[in-house]
Formats: sequence, structure tokens, C-alpha cells
Amino acid sequence: MELFELILILLACVMASAVADQFIPHLSLPLLQIAVGLVIALILPFLTHVHIEAELFLMLFIAPLLYRDSREVSRVMLWSNRWSILSMAIALVIVSVLAAGFVLHQIIPAIPLAAAFACAAALGPTDAAAVAAMGSTVNLSERQSILLSGEALINDASGVVAFQFAIAAAVTGAFHAGEALGAFAVLFFGGIIVGILCGLFLNAGGRMLRRRGFMSVTTHVIFDVFTPFVIFLFAEELHVSGILAVVATGLVMQEPNVNIKSPELARQEMVTNSFWEVIIFLINGILFVMLGMQLPMVLDTDNMEGLSPAYVIVAVLAVTFVIIAVRFLWISGLELVHRDPESGERGTAHFAVTELQSLITTIAGPKGAVTLSIIMTIPLTMTDGTAFASRDLIIFITSAAILCTLLLANFVLPLLAPIEHDADEARELSHARMLVLEKTVQEMRAVLDEYADEDFVPAFRIALMRYRVRLMRERLQMDTCGEQMSQMILEVLDIQQARADEIQKGSWHIPETERLAYYSILPMIRESVGYFAGAEKVGSRFETRKGRLLMRLASLTKKTADFDDERQARVYYDTVIFALDLEYTSIRYLQGILEGPDPQRAQIAKVLLEEHEASLQSLWGRINYGQETKMEEVDEFIHGMHDQLPEGMENKTMEQFRKAWHYHDEADANAMQIELDKIRECRLDGSISAHAAKALRDEVYLMQTAFLE
Repeated sequence: MELFELILILLACVMASAVADQFIPHLSLPLLQIAVGLVIALILPFLTHVHIEAELFLMLFIAPLLYRDSREVSRVMLWSNRWSILSMAIALVIVSVLAAGFVLHQIIPAIPLAAAFACAAALGPTDAAAVAAMGSTVNLSERQSILLSGEALINDASGVVAFQFAIAAAVTGAFHAGEALGAFAVLFFGGIIVGILCGLFLNAGGRMLRRRGFMSVTTHVIFDVFTPFVIFLFAEELHVSGILAVVATGLVMQEPNVNIKSPELARQEMVTNSFWEVIIFLINGILFVMLGMQLPMVLDTDNMEGLSPAYVIVAVLAVTFVIIAVRFLWISGLELVHRDPESGERGTAHFAVTELQSLITTIAGPKGAVTLSIIMTIPLTMTDGTAFASRDLIIFITSAAILCTLLLANFVLPLLAPIEHDADEARELSHARMLVLEKTVQEMRAVLDEYADEDFVPAFRIALMRYRVRLMRERLQMDTCGEQMSQMILEVLDIQQARADEIQKGSWHIPETERLAYYSILPMIRESVGYFAGAEKVGSRFETRKGRLLMRLASLTKKTADFDDERQARVYYDTVIFALDLEYTSIRYLQGILEGPDPQRAQIAKVLLEEHEASLQSLWGRINYGQETKMEEVDEFIHGMHDQLPEGMENKTMEQFRKAWHYHDEADANAMQIELDKIRECRLDGSISAHAAKALRDEVYLMQTAFLE
């Protein structure tokens, strides 16, 4: 039960951090998740004692992360930068261990040298999750991204091996360089070989199952998700690096990048990517939340073994500085001798630029949950049964160094490598989307005018409403104009509510129970013509306490309207006329603004006037569907259950709803095809860019995919 509660708490923290991330854009998600974990741990202190075994931690969290990253990274780019990546993932880790370990031992002699090396070894790996998070908020070059990704794929193994040998030396007091080198070679190359062989075997097995028809979409997803766990356990049983085996398997199992695929493979890829996206987000979130939950324990001053907090903080800053400095010098050396494949120039030709890019690459590799998982495996006792010297202090220093690197990456990277033109690109895409939606809505209205009596019209009218809502949402997201439009919309809603109140005062003789039927259906009708965000409820407000109470009770016992019932169909018909009255009121108000002296308000009123006229047209179509009769204007609400309809009118509500239900799939499909056609037209006439056209097409493809599901 405790494990289940822990899982629920972790998931709740991840969800809370995702919501908070929308309100705190300048703080990276990993830091936000750490803060959430810290707050929860302070509220629920028992969570600080939760401990997960290191090997289980690596298998459950790190293995799937690295497997997925290896499936996505470019093998060509990895190979072309192989020497730089290997030097950062192996040699740089060793140099950092030696430098930071000696510095830590010199500052705090109470920490044995081997234990100091263990602390530095745990700080060797960069965190793949943190690297990915940083990469999405800063402007990294292609080479920087591939170096950071490749390093994160490999340096976990080198850091773990270095840590294990340092701990062995600290516990036993003996260290043999030759034995350590041989063991490292077995773990490193053995893990790669096992991973390659497993990847080839799994590829062959997958092809065989697909040929025989046994590999469905669900089976493929399960197969892909279980692969990293099985490979990790298998490699560890063979006493080689499970992490490197998982990475090698992922690289071998990469799918060929082709644009045209069979429908089955395309669907498999789509579902698998969506599933992995959720898994990776949860794993990343859980890792950083758990890191935050550990902070109250490791930041306990009782664990500082008599040293002043200021002195320990100096030690933390010194270790962090050494790790960053060594990393910068190493990467700077790599970049200065690196020859650009396009220009052929080495980095020395542009020294200042090269140094800046080296600094960015240095800071963009923060430490994270992998480091914490390694350092928490320090044994409690030595071989002779005595306590491991300065264990709590080492954990404190390591955890604080993790925070320093994350804070540095969060606040310094955006200054060194800001994302340029992000706002301009978002604005360009918004304008392109608005232009395409306007043209799509115009075309759909033309279709309705041309085929007014066709059976698909009721369903197509609903599809048009959805596009109008999308268009209005896009307009409201505009900067200054969006704010002014929002203000005018509120004015119109106030005018509509005032008109509804006026009608209600004139119908005091009709009991609330009878009027309740109208006011219950009105929000649904207004929503169906494009009102949203509470505007659909305007007009359905009772002024009497009894009426408000009836409305609340009706909302609690809300039932789906049965339009096969003649009485309900008639209520719907009369309520549409009520909605028409409100639209006429809005149109008259906007026409007054259009004729007024303010040109800016008149321009906004013109846009809203088109929307209300479209709503009016939609409502007229419902009561006048398939009929010749035209009504000029309705001046008052038709109350009650009439024995007869207005002269020349028929109630075809039930017929329309049946047709709308029957043709809704066809109507939605045709509407999305019209949108794709308009995207193509706008791209051909140059009104939108190729980048915006591709983004808009991808949005429609996603809607089509959801529609087909």
C-alpha cells in the first residue's frame, strides 16, 4: 500500500509541475519539478526515507530514457562525431574524477581520497533528461545537440564504473589500475557487443512476426516498451554494462527514415511515439520530483559532521567550479581543433565564437537524477564493519552540486544562447492559421448556400461551427486587437443578457417550470453556433430564486434530450427562435458601432458582425430547413407550447438531428479536406510560408488521425 501511495504522490507531483510550468515560463521544468518534490517532502517527511536500489533505479528509469534517445538520435551524426563524443563520455569523465576528487580531498581532508573520487565519479554523467529539457529552451547548434546527446548516452556507464572502482578502493583500501582497466574494457565493449547482437536478433524476430501477421499495433508497442528492461537485465546477468547494451540495441533497432510507409507501419509508429512521449515525460518528471524529495535529508545540517555550513558551501562551489572548468577546457580544446565540414575552417579561425559555443556546450550538460541515484548507493559500512567515512557529507555535496549545475543551466544558458525569432515564428504561424481558417469558413459557407436542401447540410453546419470557434479563438489570441475584441464581445454579451431579461419580465405570467425547458436547452443551442467560455449560458438566467433553484436542480439531473419526442422537439424549435432574437439584438448593436466615429472599434465590430450574421444564418437554417418560407425578423420570444406553428412553418427538428448524426463523419472529413486545399492555395499564392504550411498541414493530419480513431 505504501508503494502505491508513493506512486500516486509522484504522479500527482508531475501533473502539478506540468500545470505550474504554464504559469512560470522562465523556470525550466526540471527545476520546477525539484521544487515541487521538495515542498511535498517538507509536507510529508516520511517520503525522504524512500530508497530505491541503484540497479533497479537504472533499469526502471535510466534504461528506457537512453533506449528511446538512442532510437531517435542520428547514427550518421553520431559516427561523424564519434571521437569527440567518446572523449567527452570517457576521457573527460576520468579527468574530472581526478581533478574534482583531489580538490574535494584538499578542502575537506576528513573525506578519504578514494571517497572523494567516488563523489567526483558520480558527478561525471550528464543527465539525459536535463539535457533534453535544456535543449528545448535554448538555441543549440546541430553539433552541440549531437555532442550532448551522444555524451549522455555513453557517460552513464563510464561514471558508474569509475564510481564502483572508487568505492571498492575506499572500502577495501586497495586499487589495481590494470585490473580496473580490464574490467572497464569488459563492461564497455561487452555491453556494446551484447546490445548489437540483441538488436539484430530483435530486428529479425520482429520482421518474422510481421510477415506472419502476429505483430499488431498493440503487440508492437508492448514489444518496444519492454525491450530496454529485458536487454538491461540480460546484459547485467552477463556482467557487462546494461546501459551501453540498451543504447547499442536502440541504435541498431532504428527504423529507416522513409516518407512513404504502409498504413500499418505508419500507425504503429504514430501510436508508439505517442506512448513513448507519455512514458518519457512521466519518467523525467518522477526523476526530478524524487530528487527534490531527497533534498530535506541531504541538506540536514546534522550531516555536515561539525563543519560550518559556509565551509561546506565553499566546498560545494569549489567542486562545481572544477567540474565546470575541466569540462570547459576539454570541450574548448575539441572545438578549437574541430574542422567545420562546410567551410573547412578550424575553430581557431573564429576564437571568440568558438569559446562562446564551448561555454554553451559546457553549461548545457547539467547533472541530474542519474548522479543522485549513483551517490545514494554508497555503502553504509566498510569491510571491517566500521561506518563509511563522511557518507552523509558526500551525499550532501553531490546533491548540492547537482542543484548548482541545474541552476546554472536554467539561468545562464538562455542569456548565452537565446532562442531567436521564437515569438516572430509563433506570430507568423498564428496569422497563417487565421488566414487559412477564414478562407475555409468562407468556402464552407458557400457550400451551405449552394447545397441548402441536401441531406448533409445539418451535419456540415455543425462542422462549420467548429471552424468558426477555432477562428475566433485564434483572433482572441492576437495582441492588442485580441484584447479590444474580447472587450467588445463582453459588451455584446451584456446587450444579449439585457434583452433576455427584458423578455423574461414580459413573460412573468408563464410559470418557471415551463420556462425551465427553454433555458435548459438555450446553452446547448448557443454552443452549437459557436459560443464558448461561458458565453453560451447568456440568456438562460432566471431572475427569481425559484427559477435559479430549478436551474440548479436541472443541471444536477441533466439528461440527454430525446428529439424523437414531439414535445421536446417543439421546445427546441421555440428556443431557437429565442436565440434568434438575441442574435438580432447583437447585430443591431454592432451595426450602431459600425456607423460610429471610432474606426478601430468599427473594424472590430465588422468582424464580430460577420460572426453574428453567420450564427443568425445557422439558426434560421434550423427552423427553415427544407422549406420555402422566410421570416424577416422575430421581435419577441414565442413562449409556451403552441398548438400551431407560425403560418407556413414546419417543425423538422427530429429530421435534422437524424441527418446530422448520420452524416457527421462525412461532413468532418469534407471540412478537413477543404482546410488542406486552402493551405495549399495560400502556399501557392505566397500568402503563407512553406514552414507555416507544413505546420498547418501537420495539425490537420493530427485531426484526421483522431477522426479516424
